[in-house]
Amino acid sequence: MKRIVAWQILLASSGTALLAGCSAESDGAPVESTGATQGAVGTPSASTGGTTTGSSGATTTSGSGTASATGTASATTGSASTTTGASGDVGTISGSGGSDTGSVSSTGAGGTDDTPTIISELSVEPNPNNVLSCFVSWKTDVPASSIVQFGVDGYEWEIADSAPVTEHRVLVIGMHAQQTYSIQAISGSTSAEASFTTGELPDTIPVGSVTIHEEASTQPGWTLMNVQQINSSNGAVGSVIPNSPYPPQAVIYDEAGEPVWYHISGSAPDNGGAIDVELTDRGVLIGPSWNSGLTNAEPPREVDFAGNILWECEATICAPGESVSHHAGKLSNGNYVLIEDVTTADGIKNPIFHEVNPDNEIVWTLAWTDFVAPPAGVTGDWCHGNSISIDIERNEVYANCRWFGVLKTTYENPTYQWLMPAACASKGEGDISFTGSQMIDTHDPEIHADDSTILFFDNGGWTTRCAKDEYHSRVVEYKLEGNTATLVWEFPGSFSVPDAWYNDWYSPYWGDADRLENGNVLVAAGILASTMESRVFEVSKADGKVVWEFRLPNFYGMYRAERIVPPLVRRIEP
Repeated sequence: MKRIVAWQILLASSGTALLAGCSAESDGAPVESTGATQGAVGTPSASTGGTTTGSSGATTTSGSGTASATGTASATTGSASTTTGASGDVGTISGSGGSDTGSVSSTGAGGTDDTPTIISELSVEPNPNNVLSCFVSWKTDVPASSIVQFGVDGYEWEIADSAPVTEHRVLVIGMHAQQTYSIQAISGSTSAEASFTTGELPDTIPVGSVTIHEEASTQPGWTLMNVQQINSSNGAVGSVIPNSPYPPQAVIYDEAGEPVWYHISGSAPDNGGAIDVELTDRGVLIGPSWNSGLTNAEPPREVDFAGNILWECEATICAPGESVSHHAGKLSNGNYVLIEDVTTADGIKNPIFHEVNPDNEIVWTLAWTDFVAPPAGVTGDWCHGNSISIDIERNEVYANCRWFGVLKTTYENPTYQWLMPAACASKGEGDISFTGSQMIDTHDPEIHADDSTILFFDNGGWTTRCAKDEYHSRVVEYKLEGNTATLVWEFPGSFSVPDAWYNDWYSPYWGDADRLENGNVLVAAGILASTMESRVFEVSKADGKVVWEFRLPNFYGMYRAERIVPPLVRRIEP
């Protein structure tokens, strides 16, 4: 319903830059480099090519670090911090959205000329919210830009903030666990070096495995998703709601399946696993845990990449005893959109969609039953609201119920437009007829205004709502022309698949499908079972070929996933 592939991260006035791509273990005592290193390594440029041509300059050092022959200082390694809970402010996000590649230039992005800048008090400290993260700080004698490069075997990534400051502080994220990274701080034509070792991942954050990767055919980037771990005793497919004893988690994985960033949201258990995670202009928005018992649960939160909470739902719908679930989105006006489940006195559960501003005021509401009444004889969770897409500029709203279908209204003064019914439980309701097979029960429809298509994750039935002799999930895309929806693409359909998993694939609880910039489709197929693992895979739409496949260990699952540009970090070209 989507989806933000890349946001520009706002620059902060404090001179703190954000770096995506580093790890999490601190380097003992800080290093002070009080001399000048002229042209030792060149300085990075965000967008232009070039090679390193400078020669080593002389460096004098003070403090506990040691000077190298090329005029850089390195810190002694210390131990990692493995604190994973929420804490107070430990840094602010700044920088700008990174491109996939960067390069090294002999002229550099830092400073206003080639006058040597004195770097002092270089230090690296762990981020207490994330063992894959650290802060690199230093001072300069004159205002200069902030650049950090890092890597294991040479410098592979960089982040650059052109704002001229004298006190530099760069947040580094994105490295792999339990690795030692070389880190280089650059201002003007001067650099200083340190090292940093990441910590061990929390037990609930798994390393994935990438079993297919046709690099030339895939959409470049990292993949953001929620990850839920359950106890193995709860793992029979379709037999239980996936309740976890652990809190909600958002994780970013790189192309190789390694975690490069994560956030653990609070401490209350993740009931249901339907935790929406989305990239925003300021970090990551993490949805609520399902409050099935109407007790305390984790509310929606927006966090920055340092792990600081930027916004938390404190509106009345998020209070203890209320129930918000499934979806949390951020709109183009900066407000948030959430789904509340409201149960009537006779036991019928109805979805109500709310827009909440940053001050936690409810400023807009759409109640499904104002447009589609519950059919006679229904009970309980007859509709199962799970997502909403709002296009303020086009004055369009698409609200989805898993069992019943997708409802279109206007945004201003909400007015009924149509209902595209799901076969599961719509009981003859709806305005749209189908050419080709009708979707059964769906998650997170993605609206494509450019070609009038809608992409659905079709779960394929549910034992208590739309029982089938055989259950099988799929992805379907329909083209809307007037009141007719024509099936124009289906996966697996008749395509050849890599292995038998795709023939047996059934995701009873979750699911997501996104069209990527290159035209491929990214599918999140979360499953909790002892015999089938969850997968996220990228499919070439033209020929149905799986060009990237990511697997989680058994008893781990995800609700949704999205491909993102690595936040703020640029790859350094050789």
